[in-house]
Amino acid sequence: MLNHSISKQKFVSISYKRYLSTTKILLRGQNLTEKIVQNYAVGLPNGKIVHSGDYVSIKPAHVMSHDNSWPVALKFMGLGASKVKDNRQIVNTLDHDVQNKTEKNLSKYSNIENFAKKHGIDFYPAGRGIGHQIMIEEGYAFPGNLTVASDSHSNTYGGIGALGTPIVRTDAAAIWATGQTWWQIPPVAKVELKGSLPKGVTGKDVIVSLCGLFNNDEVLNHAIEFVGDEIENLPVDYRLTIANMTTEWGALSGLFPIDKTLINWYTNRLLRVGENHPRINNKTLEKLISDSENIKADNDSYYAKTLTIDLSTLTPYVSGPNSVKISNPLSKLSNDNLKINKAYLVSCTNSRLSDIKAAANIVKGKKIANDVEFYIAAASSEVQADAESQGAWKDLLDAGCIPLPAGCGPLKMH
Repeated sequence: MLNHSISKQKFVSISYKRYLSTTKILLRGQNLTEKIVQNYAVGLPNGKIVHSGDYVSIKPAHVMSHDNSWPVALKFMGLGASKVKDNRQIVNTLDHDVQNKTEKNLSKYSNIENFAKKHGIDFYPAGRGIGHQIMIEEGYAFPGNLTVASDSHSNTYGGIGALGTPIVRTDAAAIWATGQTWWQIPPVAKVELKGSLPKGVTGKDVIVSLCGLFNNDEVLNHAIEFVGDEIENLPVDYRLTIANMTTEWGALSGLFPIDKTLINWYTNRLLRVGENHPRINNKTLEKLISDSENIKADNDSYYAKTLTIDLSTLTPYVSGPNSVKISNPLSKLSNDNLKINKAYLVSCTNSRLSDIKAAANIVKGKKIANDVEFYIAAASSEVQADAESQGAWKDLLDAGCIPLPAGCGPLKMH
C-alpha cells in the first residue's frame, strides 16, 4: 500500500510538471514568424495563439507564379474553377525562359498573358525582371506581410521582413480559386549574426559560409529568423541574397527584422516610385513606421535552436564543388589555379545593383580572357537602368561581358 501511494505521488508530480510545461508553451510569446502567420491566418478559434507545429489556414497577401503560371492555370481550371477569388492577390511574371523564342514557349507565354488579361491579374512580361525582384520592387512582398510563390526561392522576401515561403502549383491554383491554402508552421531557428563584415565580404559570403559550416541539415524544413546587433549595418541587397539562399540551406523561409535600415530603404524607394504607387506610398510607409515596434519577436518567444556565426571572421567564400554543403575560402581556391570556362553574374541570388557594381569595379579597364565567356543579366529592368546610369553596365560590356535580358534563365539560346 505504501509503495502504491508513493507511485501515485510520483505520477501526480510528473503529470503536474507536464501540465506546467504545456501551459508554459501555450502562454509563451510569439516569434516573428508566428506573429506574421497569426495576422494572415483565417478561421482561428477565438483566442487561439498560433505557434510552431500548428496547422493553419492562411490567406496570403499575394501569390506569385512565373513561367509555371500556365500549368497553375490548367490546375485551376481542372478544379472546375472559372473565376479567380481575388485578382488583386495574384501576380504573374515571365522570367525563367525569356530567351526561348520557340513556338511552344511563345505560345505558353501568350496563354499566360491572355489568362492574366481575362481575369484582371497583374502581369509582368519577359524582360521586366526576375519575379521575386519584381515582387519586392513593386511592393507586393512588403514588411510584415505573408507572400507566397510557386517557386523555391520565395524565401527571398524575408530580406525585406516579409514572410516568404514556396508553395506547389496545386496550392497556387487553390489560392487562385479560394484565396486560401494551409500551412503547418515549421520549427523556427534563430541565426545570430555577430560582429561586422570585413571589407570585401558580402551577403553572399555570409550565406555560403553558413551553408558550409552548418551542413548537417540543422535548418532543414525550419523557418529562420536572423538576429544580431550588427544587422542594421547589413544593406538590404545583402539581406535579400542571404534570405534567398536559405532555400539551398534547406529552410522554408529566412526572415530579417524590420529595422531603421529597412525603413530608410523604403523611404528612398518611395522617392523613386512616386506617391501614387498602389503599394509603396506615404500611407503604407507611415503605417510601416508606426507598426514596426509591434512587428518583432516577443522577448519570451521560443526557438527550436540557435546558431551563431561571427561575421568578422569571414572572408570571401565559394560554394562547391557540386554542393552548398561544401564552402571554400577564396584564398584557398586562388592558390589552386583553377581554369574557368564560363562565368555568370545572374539569378535572384546575386544580380542586384551592388553585385553589378562590384563586378564592374573589378573588370573596369580590363578585358575578359579570350577563352572565358562571362554572361551578365540584371535582376530587373530597373536594376539594369540603374547600372547603366551609373556606368557599371558599360564597364562590364567594355570588358567583354555578354549581356542577357533581365531575368532568371542564364542559358544563351542559339
